[in-house]
Amino acid sequence: MALLLSSSASASASFLSLTSFSSSSSSSNKPFKILCSLIPNNAPNRKNSTRSASFSPLRVAAPPTTQPSSSDLDREVYGNEEETRDDSSDSKFSWRDHWYPVSLVEDLDPRLPTPFQLLGRDLVLWNDKSTGQWVAFDDKCPHRLAPLSEGRIDEDGNLQCSYHGWSFDGCGSCVKIPQAAAEGPEARAVRSPRACATRFPTLVSQGLLFVWPDENGWERANATKPPMLPDDFDKPEFSSVTIQRDLFYGYDTLMENVSDPSHIDFAHHKVTGRRDRAKPLPFKMEGSGPWGFAGANDGNPRISAKFVAPCYYMNKIEIDTKLPLVGDQKWVIWICSFNVPMAPGKTRSIVCSARNFFQFTMPGSAWWQVVPRWHEHWTSNKVYDGDMIVLQGQEKIFLSKSKEGSTDVNKEYTKITFTPTQADRFVLAFRNWLRRHGNSQPEWFGTSSQQPLPSTVLSKREMLDRFEQHTLKCSSCKGAYTAFQTWQKLLIGATVAFCAAAGIPSDIQIRILLAGFAILSAGLAYAVFELQKNFVFVDYVHAEID
Repeated sequence: MALLLSSSASASASFLSLTSFSSSSSSSNKPFKILCSLIPNNAPNRKNSTRSASFSPLRVAAPPTTQPSSSDLDREVYGNEEETRDDSSDSKFSWRDHWYPVSLVEDLDPRLPTPFQLLGRDLVLWNDKSTGQWVAFDDKCPHRLAPLSEGRIDEDGNLQCSYHGWSFDGCGSCVKIPQAAAEGPEARAVRSPRACATRFPTLVSQGLLFVWPDENGWERANATKPPMLPDDFDKPEFSSVTIQRDLFYGYDTLMENVSDPSHIDFAHHKVTGRRDRAKPLPFKMEGSGPWGFAGANDGNPRISAKFVAPCYYMNKIEIDTKLPLVGDQKWVIWICSFNVPMAPGKTRSIVCSARNFFQFTMPGSAWWQVVPRWHEHWTSNKVYDGDMIVLQGQEKIFLSKSKEGSTDVNKEYTKITFTPTQADRFVLAFRNWLRRHGNSQPEWFGTSSQQPLPSTVLSKREMLDRFEQHTLKCSSCKGAYTAFQTWQKLLIGATVAFCAAAGIPSDIQIRILLAGFAILSAGLAYAVFELQKNFVFVDYVHAEID
């Protein structure tokens, strides 16, 4: 599939960076066919669970009805000096007045509280059993400020702090203080507003849990719809897959990366692109403003991109093709990414993708969709890894320039970098939006920390740590990893048993047969051991990929 898309246009491949449309699985993954049927799939039926009928597609400020002039486009693409001016009159973006997706619901465990950071603020996500709703609290107990994410769901379905046992219901009200006397002022303390946990607005839409990061913004949250996936995600002719991973580089670095259609053929060579298929990408802007920006190219395939502030990026690839027997076809691919600013230097990437062809190669609930979600994530994680070290190095340089002279990278971007081609148009559009409307960075809670950002101190091994960044946060991969470990132990045990049994029979043929089983089980145990690395760590060296 990647071969087909790359031959159609390398531009289309640029937006396949987090989908597994290629035959890119390395030879090390061949034993997968032996074990696939033995490992849990856990692929959800997204047709029934994704869209909530109570939400219509996201309504945002409409793009300008008139096209920007060619001179405006030239300034935006080629970095005219006017692009770097200080536009104090430009409207500013309110980072805290928006819904942010914090997790795929299918990857949350309703039995456990889950910690999360949003705009630098520590939250705890948990499922209120009495209502079945997902709840977000400030991750601190009002008693002595211990993290509630280290607590548990108690026997009554409330969130219990693990430090002193205070318990809270889904509304944030304290329902139990074990140390309080049965009568008197201590008994009344449980009803004090000071005993309540701080609760944030939440909602679930299309399989995503959203949080509004202002505990005082309930009225605004109720009046605002969350960003929606396109209607195609709910059509039966489309199959979809989702993934999330926490990345140790900044929101702006990730947004720049997903806005870049030209890196795929090089950063993801032989994964979802090929170096020898890179070519010019003539994109045009269709509109921009405080809401974000939109643009597209002409021709086949047609690639449309839209950024909806603060973190939603949609890509639609339409390919006109003609196949034997079936004739003319329009293939459609959606890549919708949410790039959630967790903290300075840390971002969560949530990607939902869908397509209306080759559905049998994607996870799903149909009997003929045999590819498990966790195997799809192996290829997706290769894509993340291919970007990781490159973006780490880029971010280090930007940070060093910021520290040298208090340089605002967004204001000086076209001076620091050289972007002479239209392939960088969306990158410049994002940097322009961040400078003009986003105050050059997210509006973090708390005071700025003097601690170094992760990308400046983490080793390559830590940057590419799939286990901490993804596997532990993915229900499919976590379950499959546990199953792989179980199979490895069983195979090692079988190897030992066969070796011991081979010395017992006097019949040489039986001894040879048992020895053969020992060798086979040992080989399978080693294969399972190698496959487990896809859940933990696989080194990525661009120079070694011919």
